[in-house]
Amino acid sequence: MTAGALSSAVLLTFDNLGEAADLERELTPPTAVGDHPSVTVALPAMLDVLGALELSATFFVEGINAGLYPDAVRAIAAAGHEVGLHAWRHERWSDLGADEESALLERSIDAFAQLGIEVDGFRPPGGELGRRTLSALAAHGVRWCSPVGTSPVRADGVAILPFRWPLVDAYHRMESFADLRRRLGDAPAPLSARATADALLEGLAAAHDGPTVLILHPFLLVGEAERAEAERVLRWLAGEVAAGERWVATGRELARSLG
Repeated sequence: MTAGALSSAVLLTFDNLGEAADLERELTPPTAVGDHPSVTVALPAMLDVLGALELSATFFVEGINAGLYPDAVRAIAAAGHEVGLHAWRHERWSDLGADEESALLERSIDAFAQLGIEVDGFRPPGGELGRRTLSALAAHGVRWCSPVGTSPVRADGVAILPFRWPLVDAYHRMESFADLRRRLGDAPAPLSARATADALLEGLAAAHDGPTVLILHPFLLVGEAERAEAERVLRWLAGEVAAGERWVATGRELARSLG
């Protein structure tokens, strides 16, 4: 695959599922454990939209969800999408020691294997890898990862397909990202769902040094209006694909193209 082809590629991803992050942060989930609206409401709706638009995506799912939501995880894979790993319970990965990294990787990969799902990709919660993460991923058979960064590369036998914060919906929507927005030169106040979609579309239109990585979060797509704005972004992307301007592939597919 040529560098020109890669520059027009888009890696469409969804991060987080269920109440894993709430449990890790010792917060009270909005519903009983096992009935989170990101799984029961947002995920089926997004799978329908992706199917209608013929877009493939990679869903980064915490390992605990293989037990909490096995049918939902199977539904993602059955729809033709890739299931990647997003830690066990959304642990902030860069804070972990080497032994804890290895133990969580093994536990998570085994949990998905019980569902018949092989994990090839990993995205660290918080965006940052630890010093030994790449070697740990390689040792556990994980072939690619998607941390925060700028340029795709292969290191320690692992393909790296980095994301940038302005193409993450949560970066624009959530109050907790105020300091990061300020550091990156954006207004600290969170945006509405509509303004967030506008920002993502602007970023996608300007990005031609791909693979371009887009991140959406199901827990931000529970409301009908929020899903409509996400669908607006996805329809634009599908239009770009139909026009031959962009192409969309899973991380597994794009990782094979990196020498």
